Amino acid sequence: MKKRYLVICLITVIIIILGIILIKNNNSNKQINKIADSEAPQLIINGDDKKIVALGTDNIKDSATATDNIDGDITEKISVEGNVDTNNIGTYELIYRVSDNAGNTTEKKQKIIVCNPLGEEGLPVLMYHFFYDENKERGKDNNWIEISDFEKQIKYLSENNFYFPTWEEVEKYIDGKTILPEKSIVLTFDDGDASFFELAVPVLQKYNIDGTSFVITSWYGYRAQEKLANVNYESHSDNMHQGGTDGNGVMLSWNYEKILEDLNRSKETLGGKATIFCYPFGQYNETAIEALKETGYKLAFTTEVGRVKVGFNKYALPRVRISKTTTLSQFKTMVR
Repeated sequence: MKKRYLVICLITVIIIILGIILIKNNNSNKQINKIADSEAPQLIINGDDKKIVALGTDNIKDSATATDNIDGDITEKISVEGNVDTNNIGTYELIYRVSDNAGNTTEKKQKIIVCNPLGEEGLPVLMYHFFYDENKERGKDNNWIEISDFEKQIKYLSENNFYFPTWEEVEKYIDGKTILPEKSIVLTFDDGDASFFELAVPVLQKYNIDGTSFVITSWYGYRAQEKLANVNYESHSDNMHQGGTDGNGVMLSWNYEKILEDLNRSKETLGGKATIFCYPFGQYNETAIEALKETGYKLAFTTEVGRVKVGFNKYALPRVRISKTTTLSQFKTMVR
């Protein structure tokens, strides 16, 4: 009996020892795996980082997937935080988050803008040129805007909560892939003249409003080297802002290869990132359009008067000209 008792005790001790060893090994393996797996999972939201939806829209949350280098597909572990009230206009935020078994976490945020959409009248893309201070000089012609008048216009846009879409959003709007808020507007400034940088840019920065400078790079390309807040640089050609032999701009008389060379040189001066073009003198032809497509330009603007609408030719877009004689009352009507 005593012998059997000793055997049972011995077996019990052995089981306890083995259990302790297994637990230690398991904890050790977990620690090793934790040390080895320091890579966060990949999280993909099947939608844009910023999403614009119409008032009253249902089911605005996008689907998402997640994969981990060790755990594989962990989509089921994704959590979404945040509330969006699509019955109230405003800007909201959703947070998509996922963690793997080692505790590595990936988080992505998505901004949701709930709005009344832009109507059939289309998107106004404003066209400015030069600026002057009436205390120091007079504007040379109707393309010159007195700087205090310009500030009144920008102040009006700021105080009335206008939305300033990115060029990517504008392209998607034209393609019918997104809506824009009803009070959307784009500001463009032709040439890259010193008066824009010295007078207009401080106003844009004061109200934190973005504008695009269409730069003639052979004239003012050096300006594009300045990384300024609220200023985006795009192309107004390198050296095609000159008259041709037929009374039109040279772009209409140059051959495909010569236009291509100019466009590439302008893009290179702008850091290789330019994708929006402004035609010199607003003139263009099919040769110019083909060259723009070849060099990666996605949108091109003329001087034709009008608003940009869904389905428009992306290489023959109109703008709204703002001139020296434009009153604030007229301006409000033009952007309404």
